[in-house]
Amino acid sequence: MFKSAATKIAHNSTLPSLSGNKDLRPLQDLITAEKGVLISLQKLSVDFAKAGEALRAWGAGEGEDLAARLLLLLLLLPSNHNSIQDILGASTTILAHFSAALSGYAAREHAIRDHLKAIRTREEALDELKRRRKATLARADSAEKKLNKMGPEHKNLAAQTDALNGLQAQIRGMDGEIMTEEAALGDFKRSSARALMGLKFGGLLEACEKG
Repeated sequence: MFKSAATKIAHNSTLPSLSGNKDLRPLQDLITAEKGVLISLQKLSVDFAKAGEALRAWGAGEGEDLAARLLLLLLLLPSNHNSIQDILGASTTILAHFSAALSGYAAREHAIRDHLKAIRTREEALDELKRRRKATLARADSAEKKLNKMGPEHKNLAAQTDALNGLQAQIRGMDGEIMTEEAALGDFKRSSARALMGLKFGGLLEACEKG
């Protein structure tokens, strides 16, 4: 179940864009990989917690001889003052502490993926704008060819001229939007990259300190 969830692309609506823009594929692969990290961390956190509780339950039925051997091996507590229940209870607490650290890092993964998905959304919007410009340019070329075939007395000359002018105005407007968004997107990517890397490595540091 976890393997299939980790490899599934969550944002199905991006698939048409991805097929038309190969530049978005590495970004989608990164989002999917981060989802795999998130799922693995969540599962590992749960597994550590379960293992700790199982350790505590097992220790409840064991004798003091095993406690003494564990103390010599682990050097956790003074051997003449603690039972195996104390030792394994403390071990369970340590495992639970590490489980919480993993869970905390998993929470950061949600924010990391949110940053990446925000980049993807803007990339897709820019890609869609470029496709609209391309389609409008094709319509303008067709309108210009049609206009060139008309004589000065053609009854639709004025209407066709207005249509061509309107399409050319749309293209100029989209050119301005594209230039503006490309510059803004570059800034957005840089700020998002700083934020998500801060989350990732700050989370690793925090997990190591807690673990």
